[in-house]
Amino acid sequence: MYRFKFQGLLVSLCALSLCAVAQENRIVRVGVPAMKNMAERAVPGNLERDRLVSDLNQQKPDKKLHLAVQGVPLEGTSPDEVADEAKQKKCDYVLYTTLVELRTFGDPVQRQPGTINTNPNGVWSQRNPAAQAVDPEYRATVEYKLNRSDGSAVSSVPFSTQQAMPEDAVVAQVMDRIATKVFADIKKTGPPPIQ
Repeated sequence: MYRFKFQGLLVSLCALSLCAVAQENRIVRVGVPAMKNMAERAVPGNLERDRLVSDLNQQKPDKKLHLAVQGVPLEGTSPDEVADEAKQKKCDYVLYTTLVELRTFGDPVQRQPGTINTNPNGVWSQRNPAAQAVDPEYRATVEYKLNRSDGSAVSSVPFSTQQAMPEDAVVAQVMDRIATKVFADIKKTGPPPIQ
């Protein structure tokens, strides 16, 4: 009698573990090289790359698709170096970012057509000049390009926001939005086939 109960329990545990293995998330690796800076202000590309990798790694797995994303920092600077390193690190995608605009109210306009504004109601405040000097508002626009590891393009969109916070924090806010959009793009196109 106890033998049958033990065998039944053993069979149940085996079946449960097989179900758990079948529901495991597929990890999609996204290589991220340092951000290029085309803006007038200095922002470290490696710091923003690391923030973007962290933002990608904090994305919650998709339970329906059993899909999770993992950011992988890439050190390469040329397209060939990035492609080789992405291949070595078994990346499914490569995410390029370019800071195309980082400015305050008095700086010249650098807007890109087709930019997704993540703060559409943001307007330059009409505070007095002394307050602007202490706590200036910054507008940041970052363009991203998501490519499969074979080089084919998946998506490319500029994101923009404007906030009264330090310039690096405004750029970091855009990077967070890009991480969310990249995972949505990957879910929409589906992961590349397992090799």
